[in-house]
Amino acid sequence: MEKCTVLFWAEGFNGIGIQKIVDGTNVNRYSLYDEFGDKEGLLLGSLELYENRHIKWELLTQSSSIKDALFQFYLSFFDPLKHNNHPLGCYISSMAMELRETDTMQTFFNAFLDRLKSRFEQLLKETSTLKTDELKTLSQQLTTFYCTSMGMYVIFSRKETEKYLQDNLNLITQCLDQ
Repeated sequence: MEKCTVLFWAEGFNGIGIQKIVDGTNVNRYSLYDEFGDKEGLLLGSLELYENRHIKWELLTQSSSIKDALFQFYLSFFDPLKHNNHPLGCYISSMAMELRETDTMQTFFNAFLDRLKSRFEQLLKETSTLKTDELKTLSQQLTTFYCTSMGMYVIFSRKETEKYLQDNLNLITQCLDQ
């Protein structure tokens, strides 16, 4: 499944055929179809694996500062030393950009964003004194920022990306300083 992630991310869902997946994973076609049903099933399996194995949720709980936790979490997507030959950015958002018009991807991506927002809400509940409506608004802003920030590696250098992340997180979280 890890090899499927690398293949889909490198070639795009529409850019890769099942034979290339068979060749790249050394798993026969019948086993892939038996386990996942079709290419879309493979994609969903690879997205779930990526979220469970490569999204660094723990960064949202391992810091003395909310802002530092958020900065480290966002920055983790742009670490050039990421494991398993993954490109910079987020696999889930890359697939969502390519397949935004498909119901399956929309369903998965919206559920992922709900989980992300929930993680932000939990962090803020545990570490801030925000009221419920403020907490929900800030969590939504952080989730929206995730969506807008994932393409930055294409435009900016690592240093510029770090500055962009820090500046925007400071702006979004300025209510925490009051």
